[in-house]
Amino acid sequence: MMREAVRVLEAEGHEVTVSDLYAMRWNPASDRSNFTTEADPDFLKLQNEEVHAAQHDGFAPDVQAEITKVLACDALIFQFPMWWFAMPAILKGWVDRVFAAGVAYGGGRW
Repeated sequence: MMREAVRVLEAEGHEVTVSDLYAMRWNPASDRSNFTTEADPDFLKLQNEEVHAAQHDGFAPDVQAEITKVLACDALIFQFPMWWFAMPAILKGWVDRVFAAGVAYGGGRW
């Protein structure tokens, strides 16, 4: 399905960027490894760390690469197998790490 979507979209003149989370060996766990900066080294509150990282260019390279892709896109397509009526854990982990406070929401963003 993904290959066919890429083929059709590119044939229509669209630029397509694919993030294959399994091929990338994406780490779905959201923790301090998301960041290269620290707002509070004594207590991990992910939203506070995300806002701090957004303000101080402090996301880990893997997270920043995906954020850059999201910010550059006009449309975002999630293609995945259903897993108990939801997205697989690896994709949920991508959403948790990439749709960060201060980048994807907060500060008046919708």
